[in-house]
Amino acid sequence: MMEKKVRHRIEISATGKAELARMFNVTVQNVSQALLFNRNSITCCRIREAALQHGGKLVEIREVPAAPRTVKILNQKGEVMRAVVVEDHPTL
Repeated sequence: MMEKKVRHRIEISATGKAELARMFNVTVQNVSQALLFNRNSITCCRIREAALQHGGKLVEIREVPAAPRTVKILNQKGEVMRAVVVEDHPTL
């Protein structure tokens, strides 16, 4: 069985990110990295807390396996020659 990955991020407006950057005396890029949980310093934890207090929304992202689908292989006349079950596909 495949392990499901769960990621988190905090969504806040661009003006909210700029305000957090000013409050913590860091760059907007640093705030963005903190809100994506790419960095985990004490300052980043405080930025995340402040973002949630100022209207940010915590979003949980779960990766789910793609359901298998059937692909039909056609001949030159457009007739179905055979059907193949594809387990992993990149399209939605």
